Amino acid sequence: MRVRFTKMHGNGNDFILVDEFKGVVVVEERKPEFVRAVCHRYFGIGADGMLFVQKSDVADVRFRYFNSDGSEAEMCGNGIRCFSRYVVEEGYAESPLKVETLAGILELEVTRDDEGWWVRVDMGRPRLEKEEIPSLEEVWGKEFEFDGRRFRVYALNTGVPHAVIFVDDLDFNIIPAAKHIRHHSVFPEGINVNFARVIDAKTVRVRTYERGVENETLSCGTGSVAVAVVANRLGLTGRSVDVLTKGGKLKIEIADDTVYMTGQASRVADGYINTEELRYDLP
Repeated sequence: MRVRFTKMHGNGNDFILVDEFKGVVVVEERKPEFVRAVCHRYFGIGADGMLFVQKSDVADVRFRYFNSDGSEAEMCGNGIRCFSRYVVEEGYAESPLKVETLAGILELEVTRDDEGWWVRVDMGRPRLEKEEIPSLEEVWGKEFEFDGRRFRVYALNTGVPHAVIFVDDLDFNIIPAAKHIRHHSVFPEGINVNFARVIDAKTVRVRTYERGVENETLSCGTGSVAVAVVANRLGLTGRSVDVLTKGGKLKIEIADDTVYMTGQASRVADGYINTEELRYDLP
């Protein structure tokens, strides 16, 4: 069996997209193992996650996102930009479009100019209550200690759970400390971890460790939103901020009841997966 795929990325956060708009391609019970095999960087195509395009009864189209470990997530900021570009480019919907996600229905605007494709996402209301994150206790300025170093952590949900930590210097190995916080017992479903440095009132630099990928990624849309929201609430930045990730820039705008994210979406390859060649007994 051959499965048609599209390879896309948002600021280097890369995805394999499988189009199921006209019918099921990968049966539900096999999706996790299929995702793990295809996303493997040595035995598959390689990606941070997989997107499935499906029909929706409540919006223009339904967004499904799986991390590279096969776990399904509620949302992915970079992923939904790539997804929306594909949907508009293939003619399944026109911009602005409404997309059904596990985090709710989101509205997006897709445009194109000389620099490429741009997508503006209404990311909805950040959720700050511990039950909404979820966390077992209030984590807003709570100190976590790891390897003799203290980190002041702010937790919130911007589609998926995120921890935000401001540091003076990002030039260090974030992974050990990020893993410690990601798996901390206070977060029953785990959490993504963002280390950020404020450059000025309009600019923040960020590095993100993503749950499900279990590594640092080049960019994280929901993480960039989380950093911008926390920075604004702490008075470190204004309502409009450029978030600089390793993969590129995202523009975050904070309104009274929602947050908007604007960034590019790139489509780098289309092809076919030879499913009989996939390796499922991954090391």
